[in-house]
Amino acid sequence: MNPRIIILFILLLSGFCVNAQEYISLNGEWQFALAKTEQEAKRLENFSSPGFSSQKFTKIPVPSNWAVLGYEEPVYRGFKENKASEGFYLHKFETPEGWDGKRVLLHFGGVWSSAEVWLNGKFLGRHDSGYTSFAFDVSGKLKTDGANLLAVRVRQITKEYKFDVFDDWTLGGIYRDVTLEAMPRKRWIDNMVAQTFFDNRFEDADLKLRVMVGDKQKSTVPGNYPSPGASYDLRFTLTDKEGKEVARRQLTVPAHISTDREIGLTFRIQSPHHWNAENPYLYNLCVELVEEGQVTHTRTQRIGFRQISTVGGVFRINGQAVKLRGVNRHDEHPDVGRATTREHWLQDLTLMKAANINYIRLSHYTPAKGFIELCDEMGMYVGNEVSLGGAGNLMYDPSCSGAALQRSYETVVRDINHPSIIYWSVGNEDPLTSLHLASVKLVKALDPTRPVLLPWRAEEWLPEEIDILAPHYWKPQEYDRLAAHSDRPIISTEYTHAYGNTGFGGLEARWKALTKHPAGAGAAIWMWADQGIRTPVRNLQKKNEDVHAGDDYLRIDYAGWDGIVDSYRNFTRDYWETKAVYAQVYPAVEKISFTPGQDSLRIPIQNDFDFTDLTTVKIDWSIREDERVLASGTNSITGQPHAESTFKLPVEALKTVRAGKTYYAWFIFTNVNGEEITRDAVELCPSVEQIGTVLPCGKISVNQTETVTIETGNIRYVFSPQTGQLISAEAQDKQLITDLRPIIWSPLDPCEKSAFGKENVRKAVDLNQYTTSVKEWSVEDRLDEVIIRAKVDCHVDSANHFTTIYRYSIGVDGRLDVNYEILTDVAIPQIPIVGMTIKTVPELKELHWLGLGPYDAYPNKKAAPILGVWGGEAGSTDVTGMKATRWIERSNSKCGFRIMSNGYMKHDASHSEVMHILSYVFGRPEKGRQADESVPQMRTDTGVPFVGGFSILLNADLQKK
Repeated sequence: MNPRIIILFILLLSGFCVNAQEYISLNGEWQFALAKTEQEAKRLENFSSPGFSSQKFTKIPVPSNWAVLGYEEPVYRGFKENKASEGFYLHKFETPEGWDGKRVLLHFGGVWSSAEVWLNGKFLGRHDSGYTSFAFDVSGKLKTDGANLLAVRVRQITKEYKFDVFDDWTLGGIYRDVTLEAMPRKRWIDNMVAQTFFDNRFEDADLKLRVMVGDKQKSTVPGNYPSPGASYDLRFTLTDKEGKEVARRQLTVPAHISTDREIGLTFRIQSPHHWNAENPYLYNLCVELVEEGQVTHTRTQRIGFRQISTVGGVFRINGQAVKLRGVNRHDEHPDVGRATTREHWLQDLTLMKAANINYIRLSHYTPAKGFIELCDEMGMYVGNEVSLGGAGNLMYDPSCSGAALQRSYETVVRDINHPSIIYWSVGNEDPLTSLHLASVKLVKALDPTRPVLLPWRAEEWLPEEIDILAPHYWKPQEYDRLAAHSDRPIISTEYTHAYGNTGFGGLEARWKALTKHPAGAGAAIWMWADQGIRTPVRNLQKKNEDVHAGDDYLRIDYAGWDGIVDSYRNFTRDYWETKAVYAQVYPAVEKISFTPGQDSLRIPIQNDFDFTDLTTVKIDWSIREDERVLASGTNSITGQPHAESTFKLPVEALKTVRAGKTYYAWFIFTNVNGEEITRDAVELCPSVEQIGTVLPCGKISVNQTETVTIETGNIRYVFSPQTGQLISAEAQDKQLITDLRPIIWSPLDPCEKSAFGKENVRKAVDLNQYTTSVKEWSVEDRLDEVIIRAKVDCHVDSANHFTTIYRYSIGVDGRLDVNYEILTDVAIPQIPIVGMTIKTVPELKELHWLGLGPYDAYPNKKAAPILGVWGGEAGSTDVTGMKATRWIERSNSKCGFRIMSNGYMKHDASHSEVMHILSYVFGRPEKGRQADESVPQMRTDTGVPFVGGFSILLNADLQKK
C-alpha cells in the first residue's frame, strides 16, 4: 500500500496561512527480524543491501516495541551482563514526483536505544539516545521513480545505553512516528523560537521571535566572495484561537548566500490572553518565507503567553504564585508499551485533571511530542526531563560528555516552544557532577526563560544555575523546615510512593507541610500508573501474582507497582486520596458550633485555585442527621484565588437536635463544566444539650456458675472466667454476639512487609493463634452496675506472648463498656493492629457505620473518605476494608446491636461474621518508609501497654427509631 502524503495543518483552523511543509508518514507495516545473539546479528549484517533476501523477516507494526508484541520477554531495568537482542527493520516506500529537487529530512520520533540507518543501501548515520527525536538529511538520496528501501538496525546495548535505563521496562524498537519532511532545497525556515515576556503589570506582552533561515545557494562570484543574491521576506502572522488576526508584520531580509541567518523580531501584544493550566489559551503563529511574491516555505506553532519566575524563592506563572499538584508519568501503556497514541494521552490527561492534578513530571525522559502538545491544549504544567538518570558512574567519565550534552540539546530544541513546559529537569536522583553542570548550563543557554532543577538535589549550596530545590521522600517536618526559609522554590519531584494498593501514607501531611510556605511550590507523586506490560505470551512466572491480579499476560514488577491508577487506568483507592488532597476548593474547617434556632451558619471556604474565581464553582449542600437528609440546596459564592470566602449555610432544619445523633453538612463542589472537584463534610456541633429519651432500665442480676451471666431487662451477657472473654450477648432471648477477644495481628500486605523489613517479616507469626490463661478475675456487683476485671496471659509460643487486662462495666440500661490494656512481649518490634474481635450470629447480615466512608481510612490516609453513615451487606465490597468509625451497627430487620467506638473497624469478606474493633492501626507506609513520628508507631518494645475501649448497645436498631 503506497504511503499517503499528509499536508500538516498544525494550526487546526483554516485561514491562518498556507502551510507549505509536506510530510509523509512512514508508519505502518514493516519487515522485521530479531537477533537474540551476536551470532544471529552477524548473519544479518548485510540486511541493508538492496539485494538482501528478507523472506525470513516477519511483519511488524511501526511504531511498536518488539517485546510487547511477544518477540521476547520484556526486561525490567537493564540487561544482565549487558547482553541483549537487536532488531533489524526493512521498509519500502515511494515518494512523490518533485521531491528530488527538495531538501528532505527523515525524522524518527524515538528509537530505543540506538539506531543505525541506511537508505537505498547508503549509510546515513547512527543515533545513540533512546528517548530523543532525531533526523537525517536525505536530500538527493531518495528515488522518485520507484520504491525506496529504508533499513534500520536497532541495538539495545551501547556504551552509554544506561543513560536511558530506569526503574522501568527496557523496551527496544522503533516506537514513535517515522516521517519524511520536504522543504525548499536552497532556502528554507530551519526553526523558530517563540518566547513571551509581560510588562510589570502583566497586562501587555512582548512576543519575541527568533527564526533561523537556512541557505545553501551556491556562490558564483570569483575570488570566493559571496554572491549578492536576492533578498527575501519573512511574514509573521499571529491569530487567536477563533482565527482572528492579532498581529502581522513582514520583514525584508538582505541576502545571505550559503550561510544561515537568525532573524529576531518582537511583537508588542496588547492584553493577550494568559496561558495557564486553568485557562490554557493558545494562539497560532505562522511564519512564511516569501520569495518573489510567492510563499515558498511555512512553519507554524501554537503558542501561549506564559512567563515563569523564581524571584524571591517563589515559583510564579504570569506573576501569580502557583502550587503544583503533581504526579510522575511514564510514557507507556500495557497494550502498546511506549508506542503510545493520542487516545492514551487523552485518557491520561482527562483522568488526571479529574483528580485535580495540574502538573506532570515526565519521568525520566521526554515523551512523544504529541503528548506535550495535548498538555498545551488541555492545560497541564509539565516538567520535562533530560534522560541522564540511569547513567550512574558514566557521569564521571569525560568520554561520555557527548552523550550527556546530546540528550540535553535534543530535549530542549524539540520542545522549547511549548507553554506547558515550566522547567527543565536534568537527570534523576544523581550526584552533581561536571557533566550534570555542563548539561544544566547548556540547557540554560538554549532556553534562559525556564528554570532548571536536578531531581533529588536540595542542598542550599547548589550552583546558582540550579534554580529549584527538588528533595525526594522527605518527612513532613523536613519539608516544613526547608520550605520555611529557602531562598529558592521547592518542587519535590518525588515525595510519596503510591506503592501497592494499601500504602500511600502521608500524602496529605507532606503536601500541607510543603505548600503552606511561599517557597513550597508543589510536588509529584510516584507515580501515575502501575508499570504493567501486556504481551500475547502467557506469563509462566508465578511471582508477583498479587500484582497482576489474575491477568496471565500482564507483567508488573514489584518495583513498578506504584500507580494511583492501575496499568489500564482503572482507579485505585490512591486515586481518590489524590483527588481529595489536591482539591482546590474545600471547607476550611472540619467542625463548627451552632445554637439550635439559628437561621444560618457561616462556613469558611478556601479557594486554592491559582487563577480561578469561585464564581465558576457550584456548591451543592445538604444537612444531615446521621443518615437522614434534613435540608439541601445549590448555591455559588464569590472568592478570589488564594483566599478564604464565606458560604452562608441555612440551618433552619436544626431547630431541634436529638441525643445520640450526629449532625453534619455535606458540600459537593463542581467546576464550570459540571465535573466534581471534591466533596467534603463539616460536622455541626450543637452548643446546647441534645434532647433525647432515657433508655429503659431494668434490675441488674448476676449469676455465677461455670460462667458469669449478667442480666438487665431483656439483655443478657455471658462471660467466661476461664478465658476472661465475653462469649455471648443476647437481647430478647436472641443471641447477637458469640465471641469477643483481643487481636494484635493481621496478615501483612505487601506495603506493610516493605515497611517492616525482610528480617522482621521473617520473624512474624500469627499472634492471634494464642492460648489463654487467666491470672486474675473479679466480679463486683454494685447497685446500678456490675464491673468485671480480668488479667489474661495470651501465649503464642516461646518468643511471643501478650497480656490483656479487661474492665467490663454493665449498667442497668444494658450498656456494656469494654476497656482493655494489651502489653506485648513479641519478637517483632511493630504490629499492624490492636483491638478486639467481635463475632456475630450469621443472621445479622447488615453492617453500617457512622464515620468516614466509603473509602478505607487510616491514621495518615483519610482525606478521601468523608463523614457520613455508610454500609451494606456484611462481606460485600461496600463494607470490607479498614473504616474510621464513631459507631458500628450489625442488624437484620428484627434486632441488632451498635458499638460506640471512636476508632477503626476492619472487616473481611472471607469472615463476614467477624469485625475487628481497633484502637490502633499501623500508619500507611510508602515503599519501605514508615509513617512519620506524628502517627502512632505501634512499637512493641516500649513497655507501655496499648489502651482502648468501646461500648456495646444491644437492640440499637430499635433504640434509634
